[in-house]
Amino acid sequence: MKVPYIALRRLQKSQCIGYPVSRLYSVTWRRGYSSSSNGSFQGNFEAIRAEMLARPTQLSWDVMSPTNSSLLNIALADFIPESCQAPAYQAGAKTIEKVDATTELPQGHHLVYFPLQKTASELCPDGTDPLHSPGGPFERRMWAGGSIEFNDDFRLDSSKVVCKERVDEVTMKGSEGQEKIFVDVLREYMRENDSNGPSMSRGIRERRGLVFMRGVSKEQARENLAKASLGRGRVVKAPNTPDFSISLTPTPTLLFHYSALTFNAHLIHLDPEFCREVEGHRNLLFHGPLSLTLMLSVLRSQLHPGEKIHKIDYRNLAPLYVNEPMRVCVRYSGDGTESAERKSRKWEVWVEDQEGGLSVRGTALSQKM
Repeated sequence: MKVPYIALRRLQKSQCIGYPVSRLYSVTWRRGYSSSSNGSFQGNFEAIRAEMLARPTQLSWDVMSPTNSSLLNIALADFIPESCQAPAYQAGAKTIEKVDATTELPQGHHLVYFPLQKTASELCPDGTDPLHSPGGPFERRMWAGGSIEFNDDFRLDSSKVVCKERVDEVTMKGSEGQEKIFVDVLREYMRENDSNGPSMSRGIRERRGLVFMRGVSKEQARENLAKASLGRGRVVKAPNTPDFSISLTPTPTLLFHYSALTFNAHLIHLDPEFCREVEGHRNLLFHGPLSLTLMLSVLRSQLHPGEKIHKIDYRNLAPLYVNEPMRVCVRYSGDGTESAERKSRKWEVWVEDQEGGLSVRGTALSQKM
């Protein structure tokens, strides 16, 4: 259900949408902070950081059913060339019943498993996870970047897999009044039987960087929207020409499908009015993890037989918007380390917006298995 803008602004003053505060998971920590008597926010930040780092590790289980991965393949099919589609989908497994239990989970498809399991009343006013939030006044959340290390393959065999998640670090950047809080979330995915094993048993090790910014007034949102309508201003271009690239224009349908697959209720991907009047963005924002999925898909298309992506590091530099062309680029950048068992190669990966400016920039390492 779409929350009317006026009602949403009222609800932002409370802690979550729906039920009285006493029922909320976040009641003990979703509070507002103000500057201390000397005008500095640093003392309050140290309290926020200590509280966030003390939050308990979260465990979530999922089943490696072919459903989610297959639906992601279907959602992307009209937007990427066949060479960039998942191997099983290329081979003819266009529907769920055709996916064999020996099929490997395509790299990056783990992002559509392990959804947030909270009721609407437990979410933050913008539809995001309260576990990651520092609380007011830092109400605006964006995906800042991260890294993924693939150590083992999961198969779409309906086996149980567990994800361990915790807040690993919290930092603050920015001048007084313009502070941003960066939250580093560590997620480790492993088979259920390995959940108490050593770190090397982790099938996938992922770091997610989230940035939280102060909420803006209605007037500030209008000013931000006016600036956004003029374009990015200074456009930073990629320093190199790609070896291979694809272009696509994301639609509202694609964004909805990805939000549905990830059980993601963040309004910046769903509600244009919220984007414009609350956040000051000109349109719906493209998902950060979907940009990552596309980079992994395009990179995979350039690998040799038997070669897989081992690691990717990336940063989100500028927003991407619905109905605006974007280009996903890959460039080979040299050989990595070589051992008797494995040879590695290094890659540059990035995403450009409609002006040709860098929106996402990353590096990756592939290995011959």
